[in-house]
Amino acid sequence: MTQNDKLKTLKFLAKRYARATGQPQHAALDFVAARLGFPHWNELTGSAKGEWVPSEAQVATIRAFVERITSYEGTTFDHIFGGPDAITRGEVKGRPYELKTMLGDVCMEGDGWRIVLPENPLSAPRVEIDIKYAQNSPMNDRALLAEAVETAKALMKSVKARRFADWPRRAMKPDAEGKVRHPFLEMEEASLWYCLHCNAEISGPQIAGNHWHCPGCGASPINIFPEAFWLGPNEQKSAPVQARGEGQDIEPIVSIVDPRPKLDLNKDQVTHLIRSALFEDATNASERMGASLAEIWVDDDLDVVVSFEDHYWPEEKEPTAAIEVAAVLGIEMELEVMWSDTLFAWPGLGTVTQSTAEYTRMMLDAYRSNGIVEERYGNQ
Repeated sequence: MTQNDKLKTLKFLAKRYARATGQPQHAALDFVAARLGFPHWNELTGSAKGEWVPSEAQVATIRAFVERITSYEGTTFDHIFGGPDAITRGEVKGRPYELKTMLGDVCMEGDGWRIVLPENPLSAPRVEIDIKYAQNSPMNDRALLAEAVETAKALMKSVKARRFADWPRRAMKPDAEGKVRHPFLEMEEASLWYCLHCNAEISGPQIAGNHWHCPGCGASPINIFPEAFWLGPNEQKSAPVQARGEGQDIEPIVSIVDPRPKLDLNKDQVTHLIRSALFEDATNASERMGASLAEIWVDDDLDVVVSFEDHYWPEEKEPTAAIEVAAVLGIEMELEVMWSDTLFAWPGLGTVTQSTAEYTRMMLDAYRSNGIVEERYGNQ
């Protein structure tokens, strides 16, 4: 490889590194120069005009470094796309951990602690300590915590580099007018962008610098648009986003958590339990349809009103299993009857069989004997 070829290769590798890390080209060139012992790229090229020539080994070192960040090989591939090796295990100051990614976030877990590094670069790392380890958790050691967070950030850097390598270069590099291109939605370039979640107006350099997450509320790239099309003519217009200043350190947020499962009943859960009990109360095909058709209303105190369809649930029948479920939950239950059109004629046919298939045959036979049934309904 000639000297000129070596310099071209270094410049090409710097370009790949710039795209993967979202840096300007000149910053990536200076980075490569620094790894070869020069203060900046111009100093490197100036030396190359004299007696200095980058060696094959130096070029190989830079190539290996860039490929380690930008290639699909190895652990980075698994962490992005999933696979049997999508967990990295290691130790920080003698404390074992497991490192993985979840929906763009990087998660590090140890014995009784976990660190979540959000995909949004403006979000603080979240540190959770199990309550029973609150007094003696290794995360109480600020030096150990800082080293653990840096380990998670190293994986996040690789994951983001692979993502940026697939984005258009213009998504991370505003032009002279501040225009940038959305990373994956087919849109025109724009110098102003708008957040669907908080209506913030975001400049091109701001959105690119924050990896296409809203600097105001942290919304993901799929919520960022070149026009605030959701705002009506009489609604308040978007205002420029107010974001944390660049270069400010983000301290981790540490919290003590109780990892045991907690039950906080909601209306949907109560509805499912009561309806399941109604099916348990049903003793024939007709009553099962009554359980299915029953309207279950749950108020804010989780007390329940059950309205039965009169044609399918006997008015005198008490839903004992449902009443018992309500008693176990400590809630009130009120029963009432409603009237509506039947699903099929002769609803009482379902009271003589447990089998829904048998009821269906009986219902079709009754229609054939007393009315019209389309030929496609077979006599199985």
